[in-house]
Amino acid sequence: MRVLLLFPPSWHPSQPYLSLPSLTAFLRQQGVHDVVQRDLNIELLDILLTKKTCSEFYQKIIGALRRMDNSWGTPRRSASANWQEKYQALAHASEVIPAIIDKIEPAKNTLRSEGFYNLERYMESVHIINESLSLMSALYYPSSLTALSNDMRYSVYSSQEIFRALGDEEENIFLNLYKDHILSSIIDFPPDLLGISITSTSQIIPGLTLAKLLRDRNKEIYITIGGSVFTKLIENLKKIDSMFSVVDSFIVFEGEHALLRLVEQVDGKRDFRKVPNLVYRENNITRINEPFYAEDLNALPTPDFDGLPLKLYHAPESVLPVQTSRGCYYRKCAFCNLHLDHRNFRLRRTELLMEDIRTLSHKYHTPYFFFTDESVPMNQLREISQNLLESRQNIKWMAGVRFENALDSDLLGKMAKSGCQKLVFGLESYNQRVLDLMKKGIKTDVVKNILNACLEAGISFHLYIIIGFPTETGKEAQETLDFVLTKEYLASTGFSCLPSLFGMEKDSPVTHNPEKYGLRSLMAPGSEDLGLGYFYEVDQGMSPEEAERMYHYVIRQLSEKLCPFPYNYSLPDGLLYLTHKAGI
Repeated sequence: MRVLLLFPPSWHPSQPYLSLPSLTAFLRQQGVHDVVQRDLNIELLDILLTKKTCSEFYQKIIGALRRMDNSWGTPRRSASANWQEKYQALAHASEVIPAIIDKIEPAKNTLRSEGFYNLERYMESVHIINESLSLMSALYYPSSLTALSNDMRYSVYSSQEIFRALGDEEENIFLNLYKDHILSSIIDFPPDLLGISITSTSQIIPGLTLAKLLRDRNKEIYITIGGSVFTKLIENLKKIDSMFSVVDSFIVFEGEHALLRLVEQVDGKRDFRKVPNLVYRENNITRINEPFYAEDLNALPTPDFDGLPLKLYHAPESVLPVQTSRGCYYRKCAFCNLHLDHRNFRLRRTELLMEDIRTLSHKYHTPYFFFTDESVPMNQLREISQNLLESRQNIKWMAGVRFENALDSDLLGKMAKSGCQKLVFGLESYNQRVLDLMKKGIKTDVVKNILNACLEAGISFHLYIIIGFPTETGKEAQETLDFVLTKEYLASTGFSCLPSLFGMEKDSPVTHNPEKYGLRSLMAPGSEDLGLGYFYEVDQGMSPEEAERMYHYVIRQLSEKLCPFPYNYSLPDGLLYLTHKAGI
């Protein structure tokens, strides 16, 4: 039984994502030995970022320009705005590519070498990579590609538009990339079961494009899709039969046991009723296997990164993701729907976590780790720090945490001694009224005390903030911005901040009691049968349009005072920079 697990574009190229290594480790532990995992995101980037591929794109761009020149007099086409814009994009690309083509591979290699730690070279390399990808993707205008994302005119929230994208050879850049560089290696393998992990909306069209190409060429391959995106869309999948024309099923919530049982049924009697967490079609009916299964974290093996091309990522050393828990122990924030990803909160025992770290550090020759939990609990932080100190492991780590009273100077000091370099906080707002309405459960004085204690302990921090939460005023948003721009924070090494514009997410607590939040109405976009949120109108505070203007103002202010590289560009990159600056 051959199993192939794929992680499609687009995702940050610095480090591997945790989903496939977790699934791979579990399947291998359970005796499914013929398991292959591939990160197509980094594989395709490595192919694109070569002189050879860029030259091929350049020739195709020249050819496209010639064809457009020959059709210049054709009515409608030469007069249309889109035709003119595409011509200009292609013409610009044809002029600039010759000047950048020899810089692409050195830029990529810089990020994989000691040159990464030279900030000027780092910034230049990131710019060259993104510019070259943008220029090459002019061939598929108006679609565009960067190292972090892809953008198409098709909405990923509409199944009709997604299916149009899957067959659009003029605008879907992934169609030809897969055909030219990926498809044959999968068909020649071939897997009995193919799993595609879609954890971000930027992966929907690339992931489903691959599924359709494979379905068209080999209908014997069983294709399933997992990941948090479709976990949030269970009810939607009931109503969209067409989604099952390119895949056989979706695994929702957690995937270890679900994938194992699916492997058994694909290789056996195909009684899919026995597969937990599965959404599938049977006798023209969409079935959802409940109750949903939650994993025992203490029964899971250490993640297995074997097979992933760790040397291809855009960093000189690996920063490996690990989990101390699943779910969120707080679960009260009014704007959050992360409860849809995990049914309940569970911890992994500290001794198992320490074994994970020892194994991964030794096997993959790295001291760098990122605890990817929503928020690591205080007791867990205490135990992790104590165990690292006692074992004298030279581990450098960062983690997501909440502003808790227990996060005091003593704990932060112990964390710093154990190798903690940076903490990631969801601040959201520095206005107490807004924080209370968000049900964040934190006080502004506690926030300030903890951040000051971080500075004293030598621990850097990252702040997430939200602009435009219902009833928030421009003045209140300005309070948050003023706090973020505190002189001491700006002057501290490794400080970073990322604002986001409030979005009304599906099944967040706000949607269950809109009147409490000054909302006049919630509207689901009629054309978005895969929608993950709502439009809304407000009775008080900033309107959605005013909030968007404030958001862009905040972005500009932060850009002027806070260099995005490397700390705001990539948290794992920032971890490497912090340790390198400190000489440890």
